[in-house]
Amino acid sequence: MAETGDAGRLPTSLDVLASDVHSRLEFHRYAFMDCVGIKNALHCVIEERENLQQRQNAIDQLVAEKDSLTKKNEELAAELESLKEQLQARESSDQQQGSGFQQSHSGMQAHPRLMPKRKRQSGDEDVDEHELMEDLSVIDNPDQVLNTELEATRKEISDIHSKLIEGFTDLSTTGGRNIALKNIGQLDDRPFLAACRKKLPAEEAREKAKEVHRVWQGHIQNPEWNPFKTVTVEGIPKEIIDVDDDKLQGLCAAWGEGVHKAVVSCLVEIQESGRLGDRNIVPEVWNYKCKRKATHSESIEYLFGQVKRLSDAKSRTRSAR
Repeated sequence: MAETGDAGRLPTSLDVLASDVHSRLEFHRYAFMDCVGIKNALHCVIEERENLQQRQNAIDQLVAEKDSLTKKNEELAAELESLKEQLQARESSDQQQGSGFQQSHSGMQAHPRLMPKRKRQSGDEDVDEHELMEDLSVIDNPDQVLNTELEATRKEISDIHSKLIEGFTDLSTTGGRNIALKNIGQLDDRPFLAACRKKLPAEEAREKAKEVHRVWQGHIQNPEWNPFKTVTVEGIPKEIIDVDDDKLQGLCAAWGEGVHKAVVSCLVEIQESGRLGDRNIVPEVWNYKCKRKATHSESIEYLFGQVKRLSDAKSRTRSAR
């Protein structure tokens, strides 16, 4: 009878083992698919980074050309002014001496550029000025080309930035990471709860913390509240937090330094992101180690690290089989 019982339990154990093996295989299969997806996304990011570098090189070249054209433009403008003065002097001399032909001939020798144009259109004193104005108009065209290139580059950088944010949104947010998404303009609620717990019972503290946090989130998102002041540092004006702001002083007195620091930090992040005019909460790839917005290079390097980590995990899985 005992042997019959053992035989009956054996298929059940095999079924459990088979189910466990199947679950593990499914887990590794999905991990491999995630790895492939991230790797493909990184290839796209690398290609976009190379295109961006090429675009940046083209912009640098265009900027250099623009500087050269601007200098030439200034030289032509000075030459045009000189020509105007010479034409006015010849007109005055013609009226006084009644010998316009001799004065014009003398003027041509003094400025050879006038000679062929005077031959083509004798008697037209404004021919050189008109043609120089046309030259200046043509020189202005490269600025339009440069502006178009700059606008295209800005759009390309914006697209890359948006794709990076989408990529980090899809990544897991668990575990400590130096590079991750941060909602700029979102006020940290933890200092509020800690401050309320020091003054109120646990249940009341949670409700009060939510209330105070909601009020100050509203203050932060209100563009009309501007607790900043301008100071001069080494001759350079700089905008900093006004520590004497009435609201900030009242907050610190009511709820302590921790809450005050959380509000100030949130305002500084908004300022450094250039969003003081628009206080909406926006996601941003953030370098938590350096406490600032992550650069595109840092973001891409982090993604490379994620791919390497997944590749190593896949290699270990294969070795364990």
